[in-house]
Amino acid sequence: MIRAQHILTLVLLLSIHQLGFSQGINLLAMGFEKLEVREYDEAINLFSQVLVQEPRDTSALSGIIRASLLSNNLKNAQKYIESAIRYYPNNPEFFLREGILHNLKGDYAKAINSFDKGIGFSGSSISIQLYINRGVANMQSENYEDALQDFTDALEDNPRNSSALNYRAFAKYRLGMFEEAIADYNKAIDLNPDNATAYYNRGMAYLRSGDKIKACPDFHKACSMGNKNACRMIMTECASGKM
Repeated sequence: MIRAQHILTLVLLLSIHQLGFSQGINLLAMGFEKLEVREYDEAINLFSQVLVQEPRDTSALSGIIRASLLSNNLKNAQKYIESAIRYYPNNPEFFLREGILHNLKGDYAKAINSFDKGIGFSGSSISIQLYINRGVANMQSENYEDALQDFTDALEDNPRNSSALNYRAFAKYRLGMFEEAIADYNKAIDLNPDNATAYYNRGMAYLRSGDKIKACPDFHKACSMGNKNACRMIMTECASGKM
């Protein structure tokens, strides 16, 4: 009789655990759905419910950190990033998020340090994101040569990454490498022809290289896509008689 009661208790506990696990999976799925449609507060609430039961759940930690960063809830993001790194000190994703947090705060030296730690885990599946974000931090710090190398490293992993191409082009532009910048903008626009900023920036590179004839069509294209800076450049550089 005692043995039967013991078995019944184990079965009951197992059933409760399985029920909780199933609910956690559902909450995670719902959280990522909310994240996808940019309902960040709802996503944070759902991921929080999972973390009450499983504080070390990597998916829930990743989700709540992303939702917090995207909603600019930096205090909440920092809280969970610190927990995630404490639980998983060898997970490069959490150093990526920590670096993004520092970038958003304008603390670029700390951001670079966080990205360095993430990059230190060789073979990381998010190495491109780490290089790009470290490059952004270097550009914000006006370390354009270091930024150029970061974007080049990202492109070694994926030569067709349009974001890395656009960023590298801008780093080259700031270094006065206008022809090289134009070459990168050409590739980026081929990959993503709907990026108005790329047309505007290529136009600026043409202008700085002394080729206003090619700059103005880019300004017109970018202006037609809603880039107000390009519209202003048309008025100052491309009006009748200025070509």
